[in-house]
Amino acid sequence: MKFKRALLWATIALLTSCTSPSVKSDRQIPLPARTSTFTVSPTATPESEPENTSALSTASATATAYVTPTPSPALTAQDTLALVNGTLVDGTGAEAVPNASIVIRGDRIVAVGPRASVSIPAGAQVLDVGGGTILPGLINAHVHFAFDEQKLEVWAQGGVTTVRDEGIISSRPITELLALRDATRKNPKYARLVSAGYMMTVPDGYGSLFVASTQDARLKVLWQLDAGVDMIKVSLEDGYAGKSGLPKLSQEQLKAIIAAAHERGTRVSGHITQARYLSDLVDAGVDDVAHNAYDVVPLDVLQRMVARGIYLVPTFTVFRNYNAPVQTCVENLRRFVEQDGQVALGNDYGGGPGQFELGIPMYEIEMMSKAGMTPMQIIVASTLNAAHVSHLENELGTLKPGKIADVLVVKGNPLQDLHALKDVQLVIHAGVVIRN
Repeated sequence: MKFKRALLWATIALLTSCTSPSVKSDRQIPLPARTSTFTVSPTATPESEPENTSALSTASATATAYVTPTPSPALTAQDTLALVNGTLVDGTGAEAVPNASIVIRGDRIVAVGPRASVSIPAGAQVLDVGGGTILPGLINAHVHFAFDEQKLEVWAQGGVTTVRDEGIISSRPITELLALRDATRKNPKYARLVSAGYMMTVPDGYGSLFVASTQDARLKVLWQLDAGVDMIKVSLEDGYAGKSGLPKLSQEQLKAIIAAAHERGTRVSGHITQARYLSDLVDAGVDDVAHNAYDVVPLDVLQRMVARGIYLVPTFTVFRNYNAPVQTCVENLRRFVEQDGQVALGNDYGGGPGQFELGIPMYEIEMMSKAGMTPMQIIVASTLNAAHVSHLENELGTLKPGKIADVLVVKGNPLQDLHALKDVQLVIHAGVVIRN
């Protein structure tokens, strides 16, 4: 079957401050359309485009509407808090612990385990979770338009305590955006925001930050990291809006980008939607792959991903929204998991029209289950593995002493019914109760 290429994401004007390297405004991706090729044209020039562009309206305003719950009176981060009478699922993949307790002091976990083995300090505030399941806060490792306090608050209230923005789409200067990120990190009512900066490509390619040579690729990485982004994003994309054969980063440029990021102690996420370019990203040595492929991935490519420890963030939602062959994506994931591949949760929130869940992305979780992942594997993908691709696994993703206290308590048992993840009972972010 032949599919026509479709414009998945509208062209967005990306402007940086006057000292920034050139930033291109294209955000495009080829996916098969059902019957026709769609093209969404910008409604303003890069010089005049307002902050809230028509593309933002197309992509994110159609996301699932959530009403922010009224937060409960929060503890201060200096209080000692103990949760008791819950089933612990700690994010490591270890067997669930019934009748568990967790002790939090400030923003850190100080003790966790079976109630009989955990000493609760005198004067601690004790919350009985009534047999609920205690999990790490979930992490959505592929979102867009996350430089937004309202969205960050809704994510946090829904139990998603960290999000990774996988490509800046904004007319605001990068300094202003990163200042917002830093400010929201100081307030636990907002989900923690991780930024992968601008998606890197070559002139006229798919992305927003151009590189002209191998040396320029390295310099652009260092510019972004010096500006304060948390990690780097690259793309290998062939076409959009009926076009194909777009210029792409060479292997030498990809390797220069990855080497520069690794030398600075951070990671690189790579965008693909087709199997042929997945192989190139694997050869270059990215740390995770943003999107599954919508065509069949050769087994040897999946095996090389696993051998090199490259994680996969499938993003079924955006493929569904563009009528792509989701079942092919499911089968690719099934085969990847059968090879012991590591998967992280991400739904590409805002990455196109249609519905995107602003909260726990249950469609992603349902498709992971359809691909044969167990409930425990899905919870690990949503916590520890999502923390790993966000370069935060030493701080987040598991409920262990010394880790930041991001905690989600749900009613019921998600190991028996994954939809229990939507029945949020309590959210603690950085040691502060933000929903109870």
